Amino acid sequence: IKIDITSLDWGSAWSKLTTAATSSDVPDLVQIGSTWLGAISSMGALEELSDRFASENLKSKFIPLAMSNIGVAKSGKIYSLPWIVDVRAMFYRTDVLAQCKLTPKDLSTWKSLDLALAKIKKANLVINGKKVAPLGITGKNDWNIIHNVAPWIWMNGGSFVDKDLTKSVIASDAAVNGFNYYIDFVRKGYVPISCLEQNSAQISSGFNNGLYAIYFDGPYALRTLTLPPERGGSSNLPVAKNFGLSIYPKGPLGKSFTYGGGSNLAMFKASRNKDAAWKVATYLALNKDAQLAYSQLTGFLPSSKAVFNEPYFRNDPYRKVFADSVNYGQNYPAIERWAQLETVVFPRRLGILWNKIVENPIGFKKEQLKAELKLLQDEINTLLQAK
Repeated sequence: IKIDITSLDWGSAWSKLTTAATSSDVPDLVQIGSTWLGAISSMGALEELSDRFASENLKSKFIPLAMSNIGVAKSGKIYSLPWIVDVRAMFYRTDVLAQCKLTPKDLSTWKSLDLALAKIKKANLVINGKKVAPLGITGKNDWNIIHNVAPWIWMNGGSFVDKDLTKSVIASDAAVNGFNYYIDFVRKGYVPISCLEQNSAQISSGFNNGLYAIYFDGPYALRTLTLPPERGGSSNLPVAKNFGLSIYPKGPLGKSFTYGGGSNLAMFKASRNKDAAWKVATYLALNKDAQLAYSQLTGFLPSSKAVFNEPYFRNDPYRKVFADSVNYGQNYPAIERWAQLETVVFPRRLGILWNKIVENPIGFKKEQLKAELKLLQDEINTLLQAK
């Protein structure tokens, strides 16, 4: 099967996808971010794949996280095939922990993590000529602005929308308290204020270059730390020889969560070569060699259950953490308005919120956070109720 590929960056992908969804000029096969599936599916432009799934008994072949967003939530219909998975984990400096007489277990709960960060701050370490801040997180200028805070809301029992998916609960006490714990990292001086003006790539680079003791990132960051410079990696840096990985620390309810996203493969109703496109899609999503090769190339995780049993994941202590993290992954609801929330509403509203934190981190109290999240909640509800 001959394939012509058009590569899109995420900045232009949304407009390209929505334009294709409202026209007959479409690709035969398309990659769609899992958090956008609800919106694109709701436009009525995607080919339903439920019968193909049933005839080939595919549901059982993918990890549950990958199956969480394959069509419109609660519709019972399937409009995409899981392809790649993205989860986040906690990277930490083993040399910093050793100097502070800490162990990875000291990072395993919210309470112990807070104590560990306080100890690292007090140590005021300088390693290889670099002053080491306890933690690196981003603020307003980041494409991950919602993904970064979501696990802390979930781990505290909060959510973005209610179980009926009809109204927002982002201003609930559970959500506010989870978000507030995250902001406390800044208030307590664990995070340099300069971090809040940076994006994920800059924080990742800062960790690799020795500026932070702890940060959170995906499996592609592990790929960077383990590849040599001639292949675009950072394995020559001191941090690459002194780091460890853990799942997110357990919250007050005793649970750990991580953001779980990724990308799926779909066909438009107007696609001209559906059978060939389906063969390509199932090859990419289910062929063990193809899934493993793409994971090795990009750092993303496979969607196929079988690939996680490969030695590449099970015999490597770092990759095993990410393989285990898929069991703690949580995705956003695949509702029609979510893509608009993720691409427009959250960046704007949370950008305003983070601006106020940057201006006065100590003075930004929980009451003000709740007020900001109430404004966000009202805007979400307006969108959810719009026809």
